[in-house]
Amino acid sequence: MELKGGPMLACRRGLALAAAGLTVVGGAFWGVYRLTDATQTSTAGEAVTLYDVRDARQVAGTADDVFAGEIVDRTGQRDIAGIFSDPYKVRVDRSFKGDLSGKTTVSYEQGAAPLTPGTSYVFATGRVPDRRTHAILLETSPTSFTSLTAPIGSTASGVMTAGRTVAEYWAWAVAHEVDVSSD
Repeated sequence: MELKGGPMLACRRGLALAAAGLTVVGGAFWGVYRLTDATQTSTAGEAVTLYDVRDARQVAGTADDVFAGEIVDRTGQRDIAGIFSDPYKVRVDRSFKGDLSGKTTVSYEQGAAPLTPGTSYVFATGRVPDRRTHAILLETSPTSFTSLTAPIGSTASGVMTAGRTVAEYWAWAVAHEVDVSSD
């Protein structure tokens, strides 16, 4: 059966169809390349988070525990599900979410700026399956502070920061946490 317009029209249609197919396939490969190009878009252990790491309410809603504590010491290195981290002994000064007290171990992903012994931080953590260790949520950084009664400062993102102390801010964020896992 011959197509209307002859063999030349059939050849043009075939070439147009092939070009369209190559465009679709090429676009798909480019999209996959851009999403997986580790040298430009990701770091070891980087995760796609469902929460805005700049919003303390969303961080609090994702964390198992939110607490203030002082770094006692770095205790080596460990591998948690293929992500190398530095474990730190932390003396818990105040728990905003969860029931931590005393001393605990907090793992922090390697490659980030190391935590300084003697410095106090607010930690948002998830419990590691061993139930003894807490891992700092990926893509978040502990917030250092000099005193829980110090003003939160202008670096805090989100709403309701003006005039609040570090303790008031994190207590507020936990009380108004946002659950990003709901539909």
